[in-house]
Amino acid sequence: MFASVDRRLLYGLLVPSSCIIIGSIIWYYSNQKKGQIRSNRSEYLVLEVRVPVYCVGSIIGKGGEVIKRFQQQFSVRCVFAKEDEKSLDENYRILIIRGQQHHVYEAEVEIRRMIADLPQYEQIEMFIPENACGYLIGRNGATIRDIRDTSKARLNMDKKIIDNVEKKNFSRLIISGTSEQIAAAKALVEERLHNFEQKQQERENRSDIKPSFISNVEIILDDENED
Repeated sequence: MFASVDRRLLYGLLVPSSCIIIGSIIWYYSNQKKGQIRSNRSEYLVLEVRVPVYCVGSIIGKGGEVIKRFQQQFSVRCVFAKEDEKSLDENYRILIIRGQQHHVYEAEVEIRRMIADLPQYEQIEMFIPENACGYLIGRNGATIRDIRDTSKARLNMDKKIIDNVEKKNFSRLIISGTSEQIAAAKALVEERLHNFEQKQQERENRSDIKPSFISNVEIILDDENED
């Protein structure tokens, strides 16, 4: 009888104790998980990096290949803000990096290293006579496109301006790229303009010869009529 009572008493003590222990374990891991979630949320970071316009293509890569690989490597999300948003400087684009704080900082360091390793771009201006613009651009842009492809520089025609001295219309041609690319593009543009001037001179020479020839013919006819 006493053994039966002791057994019931033992069970009565063990069951609540087990429940308390199990409950404590569940509570501990539950709070630990909540704390981890709160910690993860506090470590989430959104960072903006200014990227020079000439570097954007290299960072994105063909078909987005480079930036996709970059995101996988650093476990972050990267996206460029729209051109009309964020940056007030037209020479820069804003790259937004999202992810865990330490991943974002690592990604930022790598982005800045990539920018530093890329060749520095420069920009020059050339003023093209209005009557030579069509010749320089070519049919459907074929000529200026060929200059771009050959030199690897960027060429953009700006709005027409007025030369205050000669009162002639000019278009501003903006050439940007590395110093080597700019030099190559400038040489090709100057060569094209030189060819245009030669053609113009040939036309003027032909136009001068034609009236002279006609006047000579008229003189001969007049002499014949007098005879």
